[in-house]
Amino acid sequence: MAGWLSLFKIDLPLQKKSLIIFSCLLCCLFAMGQTEEFIDLGRIKQYDTVLKRMAYFIDYSKSTYIQDVPRADFFHPKQNSPFNWSRLVADYYMQLQVTNSSQQDTFWLYMGKAQQYTLYEYDSSGKKLKKINTQFQAYSPAVFSNIPFAYFIVQKGQRKAFYIHAEINFYNWLQFDPVILLPHEITTFAFRHFLQHSRLYLASTIALLGIMLSMLAYTSATCIRTKRKDYFYYSGALFVFAIYFVLRLFNLFVFSDIFYFLYDFRYQFLQLCGNIFVLLFISSFLGLKENLPQVHMHFRIIIIIQLIFLAINLPITYTNQYNYLGNVAFDMIRLLVLLYSVCLVVYLLTWKNAKEVRYVCIGSFAAIVMACLGLYLEKWNNYRYEYFLTAGIPVLAFMVGITCQMFFYLQALFYRERRQDAERVRAVEQLQLENDKKELDKYRAIIEARDNERNRISQEIHDDIGSGLTSIRLLSEIAKAKRPHLEGKELEKISFTSSILMDKMNEIIWTLNSRNDTLPNLVAYLRQMIGEFFEPFPIQLTISSPDAIADFSVNGETRRNILLSVKEVLHNVIKHAHATSVHVGFTVDQYFSITISDNGVGFDPSATHSYSNGLRNIKQRLANIQGLCIISNNNGTSVLLKSPLKYYPF
Repeated sequence: MAGWLSLFKIDLPLQKKSLIIFSCLLCCLFAMGQTEEFIDLGRIKQYDTVLKRMAYFIDYSKSTYIQDVPRADFFHPKQNSPFNWSRLVADYYMQLQVTNSSQQDTFWLYMGKAQQYTLYEYDSSGKKLKKINTQFQAYSPAVFSNIPFAYFIVQKGQRKAFYIHAEINFYNWLQFDPVILLPHEITTFAFRHFLQHSRLYLASTIALLGIMLSMLAYTSATCIRTKRKDYFYYSGALFVFAIYFVLRLFNLFVFSDIFYFLYDFRYQFLQLCGNIFVLLFISSFLGLKENLPQVHMHFRIIIIIQLIFLAINLPITYTNQYNYLGNVAFDMIRLLVLLYSVCLVVYLLTWKNAKEVRYVCIGSFAAIVMACLGLYLEKWNNYRYEYFLTAGIPVLAFMVGITCQMFFYLQALFYRERRQDAERVRAVEQLQLENDKKELDKYRAIIEARDNERNRISQEIHDDIGSGLTSIRLLSEIAKAKRPHLEGKELEKISFTSSILMDKMNEIIWTLNSRNDTLPNLVAYLRQMIGEFFEPFPIQLTISSPDAIADFSVNGETRRNILLSVKEVLHNVIKHAHATSVHVGFTVDQYFSITISDNGVGFDPSATHSYSNGLRNIKQRLANIQGLCIISNNNGTSVLLKSPLKYYPF
């Protein structure tokens, strides 16, 4: 401090004093701004990243001899990477100066993934570099892989300088990541350095890959089953993108230089192949070749441009001198495809307002937005891939977009498949209805022919046989009138038989006539027949029936069985009951029921032999039409005849 104050006491001109003071201040500021030259290894607890603490010398002329490197002009980087991506053709040297203040004397050096380098130790006494062969690989269960290291030894209190001649290329410059760690901390280093900041990316990628593989399994099976092109192109796009994201996930666990050498090939080839499959899917799914031939032609042009671009750009990308231009060109082609996709989405929305088209547009728009976001984040942060202390956000954004795109495309496929299934079902139903209509018309024709035949037979019986029986009866009556003095037993018998035959013939004609095949006609005929049956006898008859009877259809066989059963019951009443009053009731619900009740002597089970044939005939006739007969005693006899109406179709 006294020296500083003495400057003001020296008898010098004011300008010289100011110049001296300004120079001293600059020296102080320069000394304060210098990076610490030696790294104290004793302060490392687990591991320490030393990218910015190492000094670098980049020889673009590639003319420096290795023994002259210690005298070269090294610099300390002020950014994440000391390398110029646009000028990768050079010899790269790193200077690592260390000191040790602890008892630990062995340390491991990790240079990054896919790094090839030669390690030299500087001999200060001989002013020479001595090559040391200490590179090895150590397995880490945290990343399920071998991690490449080189070890060096620095005793307590020693100071050493190490020089590294690294082979920096287009495929590993971004992976350069020098770290010094303690040997027993490899597990902690592997987890924290590679996985801890990638946990969100790792978990999200596995979940999204599970969704993508599920969709791929379904569409692949459907493609094999249906042989449809749209399912093939969809499965192809999904497969390519799934492979791409799986390989991107392997970046966390793979350290091989061959893996990263193929990185640009995978990066460009798989992305553009995925885009090509997507364009082919949209063209095939929407039928652009038939519906929009101009748009289909644009699709073909875009696909051809991408294929030509791959053939030209990949060789350019695989050079240290032009790798930068190759990647810029790839970004440009991606932007071109994205801009074209935006125009395509807008055009498709105006072309057709169909649900499957909207699904395709929504999926494409989601992929476009997320791809632009991922591209922006990737370039904006200069390929560091870390946002909010999490790595892989650009890749994750791109993957979310692709997953949404494939999901909505699958919804479009589902919707079209459901619609086509519904159309097929409607077509089958329509065909079935037409067949049923034909069968019904055929059945109606058969029924109509049968009814016409029945009517014809009944008409012929009425006209021919009926007129003949009537003539016989009239002739017998005339013969009786002309010869009243003669015995007329034979004529009486002829007349009586003719009358009975005419009654039976009328019943047969009534049964055969299809115009009588209704329940109201049956009830009306039974009422008339019952009234005429009791007219000659001194028996009080009452008949009850519903005011309105449903117009059920009753076929001729059923009507005949019911008619004969009723006549048999009425015959038993006259012959055995000795009744003075008879009630006949008709009811219609699920059954057509006829109840015949009398106030006679009742039903004697011991005397059933006298009319057992009649009961047997009644039960048999009703059984033929799925009916039943119930006989009970209640101050007389009550007979219930029931026939189910469900056997009478409308």
